[in-house]
Amino acid sequence: MKKLSFTIFVALLAFFIIQGCEKAQLTDLGVGTKIIASKTQIAQLDLDTLLFTGAGVTDSVKWSVTPEGKSVIQSKGNTAVIYFIDLGNYTVSAQKASGGEVKTKSINVVPHQAPPFVSDPGTTNTTVSTSNNSDTTEYIPITGDINVSPDFYRIPTGDSVQVNFSLQTVNKYCSRGIIEYTSILDAAKNYSLDIGKIRAPKNCAGSLSPDMQVWAGYIFKRKLLGLGTHQISITYNGTTYTGTIIVNTTNIIINWNYTSGVIMLTHVING
Repeated sequence: MKKLSFTIFVALLAFFIIQGCEKAQLTDLGVGTKIIASKTQIAQLDLDTLLFTGAGVTDSVKWSVTPEGKSVIQSKGNTAVIYFIDLGNYTVSAQKASGGEVKTKSINVVPHQAPPFVSDPGTTNTTVSTSNNSDTTEYIPITGDINVSPDFYRIPTGDSVQVNFSLQTVNKYCSRGIIEYTSILDAAKNYSLDIGKIRAPKNCAGSLSPDMQVWAGYIFKRKLLGLGTHQISITYNGTTYTGTIIVNTTNIIINWNYTSGVIMLTHVING
């Protein structure tokens, strides 16, 4: 699967600043009230941009997505940015908070068409952590659950696969915040991750809200795995969570028996 930066919500502030430019890319403006999407068929976890023509940029708009719990949405006025976690068909709805007609748009989410995969020949260690005593930076403890999204790519000509993970947490964080972590994919292809704090600029210049998503994406080096079982351990707030990744010829099975703290959003990946 093509590399997807999960620092995308750090960039959302910039998106909203230039949303007028983004709107120019939306087609079929036509007449009347409607939702216009930059794409009605989009690859899983890619960003989709939507415009509700029944409201202005300063209006309060209620945005929603069904089915619930399988997407992440950030909105400002009549513009929204959404990415969809699972494959399938979704309905996006929008309505002015003051009332009026509800408009909907259907979005179909399909798999990525992955480019050729090249295993990273470099070190197995990745560290995203520069904690210091900077006068311009603050380090915020993470208090909520950590959601972990697995991703994989299978080599078409063999049984080797790449399995990687992205992190997401929701709390009152700066939109420019970064999750600090250290990850190791060792020589035996076992995964180890230590999650730190949120690093953010003091006096945040970005969005600050109780439901701000902070991401870290593709947290391990790009390595190829063979068929078999690999261990995964994630340490968060002093607790170590453990599980296994089983690579079969037809699917990936992640054995993960936790429903809080560190939550694995997908346990079986077919393909």
